[in-house]
Amino acid sequence: MKQLRLPIFTSKIKYYNLRIVPPDGVFESVMELKREFARTYGKQPLSQSKPHITLASFKMNSKHQDLLLGVFDQLSERAAFKLHIDGFGVFEGSRTLYLKVPKNEAISEIHKNVQYLYDRHLKGKLRSFVISDYPHMTISKTTGKKMLYESLLHFQKAGYSRHIEVEHLTLVSRSKYRTWDWQQQIELF
Repeated sequence: MKQLRLPIFTSKIKYYNLRIVPPDGVFESVMELKREFARTYGKQPLSQSKPHITLASFKMNSKHQDLLLGVFDQLSERAAFKLHIDGFGVFEGSRTLYLKVPKNEAISEIHKNVQYLYDRHLKGKLRSFVISDYPHMTISKTTGKKMLYESLLHFQKAGYSRHIEVEHLTLVSRSKYRTWDWQQQIELF
């Protein structure tokens, strides 16, 4: 009788996120806003997440990760740039309070570059590829519209405005239902 051999799968589908992580001073000040939100309204989804601005997100079989790194390394040919974080806003549909990051030419160009790299090298390998058209930094999700608009008014009273220099992009990944457990920086010149 012939023995049945099953293939050994050493890879799996992972979630990936290309993001801008703010420098330490701004990172900590946004974490303080998140802690203030939790003290005032209770811990909510994303009120303890690490501050970042998502540029693109997708799923991919982790066996293609080396290819992904090689392709996304082409983004390192871009120059460092400045961003302005200015004020608070809400996404009513997802009941999310966030910091506004006005889209500028540099982010538009990165979006074009990422779309080009996807079309040219990664189209058959990535799933649910999404470019984040509305740059922002999430403070927290809320339980409903009342909490959403109360928290917006609360934070608008103090305001928030910072300029940051973006010197690198960060690619992170995680397994489904897990926290982000891998990252790779893409240095800009």
